[in-house]
Amino acid sequence: MVTAVREAIEALLGPGAVATHCPNHTGAGKLSYEVRARGERWWVKVAASDEEGRRLTRWASVATILAERHGAPPVLEVLDVLDRTALLFPFLDHPVATRSTLLDRYAEVGAVLDGLHADHDLAGRLGGPVTGRESFRDVWVSRFEADLRIIAGHVAPDVYDYLAAEVETLAALVDGLDLPVHHAIHGDPWHENVLLGWDRVWLIDWESIAVGDPVIDRAILLMDVHGAQRAAWPTEPRHQVARRALLLDAAVDGAADWVQSSEPAMRRAKEVGFHDGLAAYRADVHLG
Repeated sequence: MVTAVREAIEALLGPGAVATHCPNHTGAGKLSYEVRARGERWWVKVAASDEEGRRLTRWASVATILAERHGAPPVLEVLDVLDRTALLFPFLDHPVATRSTLLDRYAEVGAVLDGLHADHDLAGRLGGPVTGRESFRDVWVSRFEADLRIIAGHVAPDVYDYLAAEVETLAALVDGLDLPVHHAIHGDPWHENVLLGWDRVWLIDWESIAVGDPVIDRAILLMDVHGAQRAAWPTEPRHQVARRALLLDAAVDGAADWVQSSEPAMRRAKEVGFHDGLAAYRADVHLG
């Protein structure tokens, strides 16, 4: 599929176009390409599934607002690549943030998120109010439940039972977050989704944009830069539930990434990440 999509992009963008597949941390299944043609560079993101196609379509529907107000790259065109939704962007030749460089620009990224969360017009375009429970469930609990189905039979039975019980515990905590929220959220503002220009920051990969609880964005950024150290986290219940979810994410989603990885080096790295995440989660729960 990666090669077929590459060839389709090259044909669509005309003579001389050269597309290069650029897998990221989520693996080779992601269909993102750098394209060079006629002395220009673009970035093309192609939906790898029907669900991702729906997400890209939603992103495209508010892309102008995101580019004008919230540090997103402009969407130049919506493409059809082998009957898959695809978005065409200018290539932004800026370094991707690391955790250490993001720390230096933490306030700038925080200001972008604050503006996004305060944009009531954008939130209204995305949909009506939801509850914190619905938002946390969409971002974490539903994904963890799907991950459990993926890893069943691939991890030791006692590890599976432990993770399943912890997902159930998290779901019960999330069920208590029943206050309404009506904010636009990015949904995944960690360092690999931040480009650092010399005079501004760019927030990329908006496919998870939704109406939700802004604590989710803030918690992801906080965990990415400061980690799980308790002193860095607000004691307010939503932040504490988000902290627990992010720690569990490294174990449950890490296990699913490992099971689904086919490239040997990436598979080994994902396995190490899963075991490290599981150990960190267990240690934190024990200390808590």
